[in-house]
Amino acid sequence: MPVASEVKSSWADEVEEEGGALPAPSEVYENGHKVLTEYKYNQDNKKVKVVRTFKVERRVVSKTIAARKNWAKFGDAADDRPGPNPATTVIGEDVFMQFISSKEEENKVEEDSLDKLKSMGDKGVVKCRNCNGDHWTSKCPYKDTVLAGGE
Repeated sequence: MPVASEVKSSWADEVEEEGGALPAPSEVYENGHKVLTEYKYNQDNKKVKVVRTFKVERRVVSKTIAARKNWAKFGDAADDRPGPNPATTVIGEDVFMQFISSKEEENKVEEDSLDKLKSMGDKGVVKCRNCNGDHWTSKCPYKDTVLAGGE
């Protein structure tokens, strides 16, 4: 005997409650731009159209990078299309890097040591090998006369 509280609904009522199937996402390439159109339900259970526009760029990369892009995907991403998947690829945060080269530091150290020697030159630390004066040997005013007289 059928239960009185059980009510069967028609298939049309069920389709209205479900809202029907969503249209398939589409991709259109126009003038160097890729337009991706998707349909989904929002929090209020209403159908929403999401349009994403991407600028397509062609870059020249090294052979190793090009070969790496042709590797087969594996794991959960094995069925994904080529390129990054926007659903799983997220930029966490911007990282600002400061590159320090050692060449600049070495040049500074050499300049600092020369400046120290020049400042101490008044005290007699710098001594000419030709005339024993308080100046650099390369800057000796007597180098022509000393060298000529020595021969």
